[in-house]
Amino acid sequence: MNRLKELRDERGYSVRGLGSRIGINYNSICKYENETREPGIDTIKQLAGFFQVTIDYLLLYSGYCLYAKYEKGNFFFKIREDYYKEIKEKKYIYFDNNDNRCIDLNSLIGVNSEYNLMELFKELYINYKLDKATENGPLRSIDELNSVFNSEEIELTKEFVSVIKDAIK
Repeated sequence: MNRLKELRDERGYSVRGLGSRIGINYNSICKYENETREPGIDTIKQLAGFFQVTIDYLLLYSGYCLYAKYEKGNFFFKIREDYYKEIKEKKYIYFDNNDNRCIDLNSLIGVNSEYNLMELFKELYINYKLDKATENGPLRSIDELNSVFNSEEIELTKEFVSVIKDAIK
């Protein structure tokens, strides 16, 4: 669970600080980080929920799903790990007063901070997914069509951010 240390450091918590924040003994956290002890499933769920990552990500199985909240829309985005690190380095990722990982979409896209991008994002993401889904021909079933329109989350990628920037121009 080497990502546990990475996530803890990202938030600025000491081992003791994290332990007291989420109610896990700091000795256990040290053992999890040093991989001398495996946490139980309830602890894994608790840690993943606290850090707003998937269990797969926490357990090093996937670098695919990190979540960031858009402050104005209270919406969660799926972000690939490499892109997350890139936008975090550019200071578009921050933590609010409740330790929620947030993304400054307006700065990322380069628009006025009073402009709410969520409706535009949702509409363009459906069109973007529809274009991707039909690249190799028309959709063959209602289930395929429903999978495009029933997305609960938006995958934030460089390509999609470029689509948004182009749409705003």
